[in-house]
Amino acid sequence: MDLLKHRLEIARMIAEELTETIDEKDRIELARWLEEDVRHRVEYEKIRESLGVENDAWKEQEKGRLLIDTRWRMVKSRTIRKKKRWMTWSRYAAAILVPLCIGVIWFMNKDEGREVKTVVVAEIEHGSAKARLELADGRKVNLDQETCLQLEEVDGTKILTTDNMVKYAGRDSLAACSMEMKYNTLIVPRGGEFALELMDGTRVWLNAESKLRYPVNFVGNERRVEMAGEVYFEVAKNEEKPFIVTVNGVDICVLGTSFNVSAYQERVITTLVEGRVRLTRGNEHVVLAPNEQAVWSGDGFDVRQVDARNYVLWKEGIFYFEDVDLETILDDMSRWYNVNIFYVNPALKVKKFSVEIKRYENINEILRRIEQTKRVKFEIKDRTINVYE
Repeated sequence: MDLLKHRLEIARMIAEELTETIDEKDRIELARWLEEDVRHRVEYEKIRESLGVENDAWKEQEKGRLLIDTRWRMVKSRTIRKKKRWMTWSRYAAAILVPLCIGVIWFMNKDEGREVKTVVVAEIEHGSAKARLELADGRKVNLDQETCLQLEEVDGTKILTTDNMVKYAGRDSLAACSMEMKYNTLIVPRGGEFALELMDGTRVWLNAESKLRYPVNFVGNERRVEMAGEVYFEVAKNEEKPFIVTVNGVDICVLGTSFNVSAYQERVITTLVEGRVRLTRGNEHVVLAPNEQAVWSGDGFDVRQVDARNYVLWKEGIFYFEDVDLETILDDMSRWYNVNIFYVNPALKVKKFSVEIKRYENINEILRRIEQTKRVKFEIKDRTINVYE
């Protein structure tokens, strides 16, 4: 639905609510609009206040009302249920639409023959390889699948991109004990993914809305990085220099192993694929074996047995969820497709589903798979997925 038509629909629903002629479906839609943005609530209250003004207010907006009546008949998509209802709503629409349509209705001018221009909503696309590399000297470089990067740090370290991966090369990090520690940061936005090969040969994959801060060269007796979001690590083995990941106050210490860390919120979920890792938070610590997962949620580590492969399939381009709550599934999709999620009934968040599908599928196909369970329905408006029973 284009922006003008959407605004007209909102105006109609507000008017019908005020005249007590609104149906249940529209009442839900209006409630969703009010929850979308605090500015909508402010706008709504101002409209209600303005409608309390006497007839002079209506007279001042006569020209606007006549224009709105004409344009509404041009764009409205559904049959007016009752003539009486239309006449009642159109009276209220003048006060509602004049302020709402500022900056939206391009055709409000004297030349009625001019072409009507509307805002076109872009199609929702899946994520792709993109990131921003922030260097120690303050330089920032935007990366995507077309980027061919070749940089050189002051110390001679070379930075280049190949196959959607940033790679560091040129210095022996073990011999760099006297070097000053310099940090780079790789930031992956919503709707993105990217990979990284550190100076020691460790490979890292960053999921959407994630970042990693790391030394250009590892100086001293450890290799420490800091992360946020979701990251998969394949750590190059070096028994003399343990690799440590810091996230939300948790230290994950390894020698050489493969593991996944998800920490979009306060919880830190670490899943071990192979090798061994030690997790520490204050006085709490735990050691994981392959196919074990530790969850830190604020008061200790909860360790459970899992099939670790299922938790790293995102790196292979697959969404995989087994008996997972809907909120977790849609949160992942919102980051990958860069969309918003609105629950008409918040109780739907805890319903559990199982889904396996390629991450590069059209978003409608993924939603259709979930809808086939007959337990939930979806509707996409602009960049918002509305979730219904």
